Amino acid sequence: MSQVMKYRKPTRLSDPSCDFSPEELNGILLKQDAELGWRDFDRIFQGRMPAGTYEEVCYYIPLVCACIEHQKDASHFFEHFSIWIEDNYERLKEDGFLAPIVSAFHGLFRKSTSAFVLEENGDHAVWPSACASVEGVLETLFRLSPTCEEFRPDALFAELKDMSFIHAEWIVYISTEMTLLSPERVRSVIPSSDYQKALDVINENLDAILNDKLLYDFWNGRI
Repeated sequence: MSQVMKYRKPTRLSDPSCDFSPEELNGILLKQDAELGWRDFDRIFQGRMPAGTYEEVCYYIPLVCACIEHQKDASHFFEHFSIWIEDNYERLKEDGFLAPIVSAFHGLFRKSTSAFVLEENGDHAVWPSACASVEGVLETLFRLSPTCEEFRPDALFAELKDMSFIHAEWIVYISTEMTLLSPERVRSVIPSSDYQKALDVINENLDAILNDKLLYDFWNGRI
């Protein structure tokens, strides 16, 4: 029996922690699947205070996985979702939900690191536009991996090790700029030898950097 068939769309969300109004819960239930957004999913999988019981909310797992994989603005939702995953790990494993959840996070990471597009923020600082998604995925996997082995973050970096210019940029960025990740965590997924190889690749592409103002502004002083 497929996961979707096993857990059909709920007719009610019982709000076990009494954290939502009836209007909020009914608003979720009345929406078509395609109408659900991050605000809805954040309520459905709200950590230790979800909108419904495990049986009630599992219908929404394939939907939230699709959103994680295909939308870049999901990182603010990950903390609540990761707590819910950890609390329900054994049941998720038994029901076969872990593989699609892991795949969704990997898909978002792969999509986000397929380009190194820079943008200026309001303070005229230059950052990769996908940095929040990349950091959100890494933080989530590091948070879950000690107790949920399927979420090991080192599996994310196999593709980056082809050392294309774009992937080399991401390796250096993750190694040096993601301050929320401890140096120990970074070294566990990016050994110093890979970091040095990435630096070499970037230095081999100095012409591309010099001919792109945003790239130059970003890498100037960093390499």
